[in-house]
Amino acid sequence: MFAGRPNARHLIGPVIKLQGRKITMLLASAGVLILAGMFCLIPLHADKHQHFGEELSVELEVPYEQLVKIIQEVSEDSIIRGTSQYKGTTELDSAISAKAAPGFETWKGQGIVLFKIRPNALAPEHFYQSNDQGTVAVRYIVEPAGANLSHVRIQAIFSPDDGHRLHPSDGAVENAEFAEISRKLQEQEEQGRKQGEEEIAKQRQVKEDELRVQLDRDRAKLNATIAKQQQLEKELQGLLKDRPARIRTASADLKAAPYNESSTLRLLSRDDNVTVVQQTQNWYRVQTAAREQGWVYRLMVDIPQ
Repeated sequence: MFAGRPNARHLIGPVIKLQGRKITMLLASAGVLILAGMFCLIPLHADKHQHFGEELSVELEVPYEQLVKIIQEVSEDSIIRGTSQYKGTTELDSAISAKAAPGFETWKGQGIVLFKIRPNALAPEHFYQSNDQGTVAVRYIVEPAGANLSHVRIQAIFSPDDGHRLHPSDGAVENAEFAEISRKLQEQEEQGRKQGEEEIAKQRQVKEDELRVQLDRDRAKLNATIAKQQQLEKELQGLLKDRPARIRTASADLKAAPYNESSTLRLLSRDDNVTVVQQTQNWYRVQTAAREQGWVYRLMVDIPQ
């Protein structure tokens, strides 16, 4: 994979720890959190048994266009992670995106190739025997791998200014850059989840508002109907008030209130003349010739038309 080093032994960084294999990762929330935890717990330095020069190759359950956008952001963020030129630091700043970088074989596959370089780096860590000054370069290859599936390859090298030879990475840079990609994917997923929840809440609020408006309309209609009913009843009472009537049955109880269980004031006889002064659905309030008032069941009263 490296120009001038066709026989370099391969290792997929200290996080993956598998040689010559492609890892498929499902970027559900729990999966991303586990992956992030792995990057925090496993050191990024290479031990004495570690080999140099293998790219990090990972297949992700992420749409191609989405992954390209994320990796493009990482390639333009001016930081190369997983290496440094001074003690106490873990990254190189002042990096720039580039269209190409020396030391990589030409990519002939599909997808897109992005580069990030940091010139004038002095003996950067995690590159094989890197004790001089030169350029740290990271290459990202993103390939479509199916419906909502993408393949990303990350590779880092150090190219000294004297041009004598290339220094391969021990995997620390690749792992650190991939950790940043994973973090952004998780952040984007979380943002999408929050937007989805906000949209659901917004739709629920709109529905509640619509129901409240409808309820107010129905209440207004009901109040208008009640008011109309009361008005009609009032008009009816006005029409029936002081209308002459007579008892039509052999006898009729003159009640104190308009229901059967109320006390009987006295007994009226057939053809007794009364005056209707009030009406409910089933009862008439009448006044007798003796100016007594009480309630008589409506079927016992005849009101001439």
